[in-house]
Amino acid sequence: MYQTILFLLHSTRQAMHQNISRIMDLETIAFPNVSKQAVSKARQGINPSLFRELFDLSVDSFNRSQLPKKLWRGKERVYAVDGSKILLPDSRSNFESFGEMFSRINPGRKWSMALASVIYDVNNDYICHGLLRPFLSSERIAAVDHCRALESLGFLKGAILIFDRGYYSETMFRFFSENGYICVMRLKEKIRLAKSCRGDSVLSLDFDDAGSDTTLKIPVRVISVNLGNGTTEYLATNLFNKEYTRDDFKELYFKRWSLELKYNELKNQLLLEEFNGATSISVEQEFFINLLYSNLASLAKSSADREIDENSKSDNRFRYQANRAYIIGRLKDILTPVLVREKSDSEFDNLFRMAARNRSQIQPGRSSERGRIKRDRTHFNNRKTAV
Repeated sequence: MYQTILFLLHSTRQAMHQNISRIMDLETIAFPNVSKQAVSKARQGINPSLFRELFDLSVDSFNRSQLPKKLWRGKERVYAVDGSKILLPDSRSNFESFGEMFSRINPGRKWSMALASVIYDVNNDYICHGLLRPFLSSERIAAVDHCRALESLGFLKGAILIFDRGYYSETMFRFFSENGYICVMRLKEKIRLAKSCRGDSVLSLDFDDAGSDTTLKIPVRVISVNLGNGTTEYLATNLFNKEYTRDDFKELYFKRWSLELKYNELKNQLLLEEFNGATSISVEQEFFINLLYSNLASLAKSSADREIDENSKSDNRFRYQANRAYIIGRLKDILTPVLVREKSDSEFDNLFRMAARNRSQIQPGRSSERGRIKRDRTHFNNRKTAV
């Protein structure tokens, strides 16, 4: 089991025989010379919850560390919640666990997808909780489960939660208000609250509870924000402090974009959808391994960014940050060798130092139109990179 766990942590998106050769190069592990089928069978005996606990450990370690925590306006933690579809290998196991999707044009074709949902600390670049569920599962229920998980850890007290427009419902807003969660939820333009908004309005949601003759009124603050490109977005919140202006909420909601970038990192840099295994157990294992690597990369980037800031001159025209892609690639190479004492802990110091040198320019305020790309399947389980 020990060897198989290390194999999964050390694996890249190369073909199976390449990954076996990589792990056999680490002499301290004494990985046996076995077939691909033997490795595939061995990994099915490892519960994915093991890797979920390793990911949870990364979250606990970050919050208990002495690293300075970044807060919005120096006061509040800000979390963003969102889901994303994940394309899975076509296998009977995935069809049974995550469901089958069918094509209207070609009814004989079917495939499997999952819903990945995370709650993300936008200021500290950290995934705090993750879920992988059948694609047709409710994103709202996943969001509630995220909140309950973070509440049990004591993270949500005084924090602000940001949601995209697919999450709002009157019942959802009532849940957050009655449980003391501060939320900012984008509204669809055709919703009554959006139509009734006059810049910055305090309205109410009315509920007729069963068994009661009274009407429960939940106050809601609705804010319209001009995006500068001729469109207006509407935000519903239970943050009534007038200290927070419309411009503050515009800045606050824009922070949610960093979660979109996090999904871009998971899919295009960590290659989340390029699964090495085809079963539902393999998919869940690799999902939480990728969340773990994402958090470790964020931790390394934070250290490298501090070194960049300390060495930068105040009169520099541009600000810089460590290159995340470089950090992810190096972590894949050094994490397992350091864990098994094949390499010394100084490898991490070298990583921080080199990450500070491999930097990229920060370009704040960039915006671009989001195009919709229609494409067929792009990830195939039998096609792996050679690098």
